[in-house]
Amino acid sequence: MILGLHDALVEFIGMIIGLSLVLADSRLVILTTVIAGVSASLSMGSSNYLAEKANENPDAVKAGIYTGIAYLITVALLVIPFIILPDTRLMEALGLMIIIAILIIFVFNYYISRIKAQSFKKNFSRMLAICVTVSLVAFGIGQVARLFLGVDF
Repeated sequence: MILGLHDALVEFIGMIIGLSLVLADSRLVILTTVIAGVSASLSMGSSNYLAEKANENPDAVKAGIYTGIAYLITVALLVIPFIILPDTRLMEALGLMIIIAILIIFVFNYYISRIKAQSFKKNFSRMLAICVTVSLVAFGIGQVARLFLGVDF
């Protein structure tokens, strides 16, 4: 589940921010996110299944399903603001998406920290820092690529 949740957060925060700023159309953001999210959740779930199967884990199928479902739920939560808010409120949807992402990280790390008796603050800070850093790098790469390719909307 950690793999699916974290990977979806990292990949889709940067992607959604980039799409929102470049396309400036909630419908295109939703369409792209849903298509990429379903595809990526199937890919991540099947990849985790294969990895667990290679390690001879008897619960490889369950691990793959949990990973794919965690990924899909995370993507769905991130795209909800764009579905419920009108096109004219794209920046508000983006801000709400970021708040939802932080809440997902908070709840997940609280749960893991309680179960494993680990430091919540340390786990939360680490996961948040990784998500923010990778998302910013991905967004930056997207902006450079957009400029290099001359794509302007």
